[in-house]
Amino acid sequence: MALTISKAELIGVFVESLAYGVYLMVFNQCMFVLRKRRSRPSDYLVGTAVSLFILITAHLVIDILRNIQAFTADEAVPNYPTIYYGTFDTWQNILKSTLYVSVTLVSDAFILYRSFILWGRNYLIAAFPFLLFIADIAIGVFWVYTLSLVVPGENVFADALSVRVKTFYSITLAMNVICTLLIAFKILKIQKVVAPFAKGSEDQISRLVPIIVESGAAYSALLVIMIGTYTSNSPAMFIILNSMSPIIGIVFSSVIVRVGLGLSHGDSHRANGTLSSSRNIQWVTHASSRLPNSENYSAPFPYGGVQVSLQQTVHTHTDGSPDDIENDISSSHTKNKSGSFRVL
Repeated sequence: MALTISKAELIGVFVESLAYGVYLMVFNQCMFVLRKRRSRPSDYLVGTAVSLFILITAHLVIDILRNIQAFTADEAVPNYPTIYYGTFDTWQNILKSTLYVSVTLVSDAFILYRSFILWGRNYLIAAFPFLLFIADIAIGVFWVYTLSLVVPGENVFADALSVRVKTFYSITLAMNVICTLLIAFKILKIQKVVAPFAKGSEDQISRLVPIIVESGAAYSALLVIMIGTYTSNSPAMFIILNSMSPIIGIVFSSVIVRVGLGLSHGDSHRANGTLSSSRNIQWVTHASSRLPNSENYSAPFPYGGVQVSLQQTVHTHTDGSPDDIENDISSSHTKNKSGSFRVL
């Protein structure tokens, strides 16, 4: 049985609903982590999480409403779902596209800011991805505007609309790939510096997991699939398009959870005007015995300012987030030895 646009839209809403259920669980965990932070949560973390939730929820509501209208509004008309989905200038379709573009731009802004933060607020590093992000905003606006001008019954892959949609996805993909590589490269460098002071040795797979999660590599892979299905004029594109919004929410809420728990490198918590992130590191006896007598040890890091600080600290809260431990570094009452590293 051939896959038509109406069938793809119906399947897409079903997949979107399933993905949204998973997203709700991740979003709940995300907000729980942000609420439990004893230090004030970063505005960009809370803003991104809440904005994505509102946009993704509205997108699902519109998709369900469109499905109901397509299959129940005028059952007497033969192939009415095909006619309905072939009309692109309806307010529901324009609103849906606006919501999707907004979700994409919020997620793009988040990964752009993450790479900017992780690289020590280096404007030179973020300059080109930022220009791509501005271009993406412009193309997204043109996409929605062109959609409102499509003649009823015109093919979805019409030239004017098709060029703008492909350009939007291509720019988004390019920006995400660049930011993904920047984040992954930086995390690898940080792990290389911190590895000698961590207890035990992690296998390569366990090291790749945080890189994939934090860099949004899964989102880049989905964009590749999206561009492929759209370029091939496959109706399967609508399945991916409908389910993309909650998947974006899952990916980036997972990143926010890692940042909020302090499991991420380069948190946006700022101390004395510098970017810092700390976590507890169990010391290896033979590794600590090789440390210099001084309290602090600075490891050279030619690619962007990572300073490893080994200190004796006191932390009496075992349930606090690692960001809160950072506030206790100045305490002089030590019960257990712990280490911390700081990304400057």
